[in-house]
Amino acid sequence: MSRIDSLLSGLLPDLAAPEGAALPLAPRAQEPSRTSAAPANFVEVFRGSGSPAPNPAPARAPQVAPRAQEGNGFDFGVGGAFPPRPTGSVMEQMKQGARLLEQTQAAAFSVTLDRGPSMDAYARTQLAHLDPSPPIAGAPTALTDYTSTLPGVSAKDAFEAFLRNPELLFGAAGISLRPAASALTDGARLFLEEQGPPPVWAPITVKLNETERVVHITTLDGHPLRGTNQFVFDDDGNGGTRIRQYSAFQGSSPATSVGLALMDPIERQHDIWRSVHGQLHEMLKPR
Repeated sequence: MSRIDSLLSGLLPDLAAPEGAALPLAPRAQEPSRTSAAPANFVEVFRGSGSPAPNPAPARAPQVAPRAQEGNGFDFGVGGAFPPRPTGSVMEQMKQGARLLEQTQAAAFSVTLDRGPSMDAYARTQLAHLDPSPPIAGAPTALTDYTSTLPGVSAKDAFEAFLRNPELLFGAAGISLRPAASALTDGARLFLEEQGPPPVWAPITVKLNETERVVHITTLDGHPLRGTNQFVFDDDGNGGTRIRQYSAFQGSSPATSVGLALMDPIERQHDIWRSVHGQLHEMLKPR
């Protein structure tokens, strides 16, 4: 995920406030990084023509090392528009950039002071005011299709384990949840917190389809990327589970271009999902 340092001041939460106070795709095979030719930091405005126009609390989850291999057949393919570019009108990109700066500052307080319940209360207040920011229809969109398998584990059990263990699963990728969450529930709003540097609060909302065993995640205002992730848990016909994760995303603001120039946020995104899939396999695999 692309990230930038906060330059704002005077927007810090009141950490002394009490709890509740208002405060398709081709498989990837050792291909080179797709961010080597990152665009410069400027606003690109999508005008609907199919291409952008240039120049216009509970204890924290334990952090564990991301796993490189789990024997779960993890793989992914990429397609669409890479690298993701800032998308939307100038006004929309400025709004997203301002939210990102504000949330970066809150993330810095969270990872350095970790005031537990006070930060969780502040996170809830902030999340309540954020709107969903899915990909803009018709604009160039980066696509990734992640897959993994869980032999000997039913799709129902895998789906329920995914919902019951978000702190452990995201913790495998070095990510904490704000506010802390013991389970993913329909309509939940959360910040995915990375310690950095720089620290990041990436806001998301969750929608569940328990009948179809689908978890749908949409970014909220101020996320470094605007996009969706959809996890589908299917029976593989042999008593096991096939997990398919469909990811679609665009840049949310000029910060996307900055992040691509300074680091490799796309590879970081792949590492996050590799770790989440791997941790689920580690939890459920037959012993």
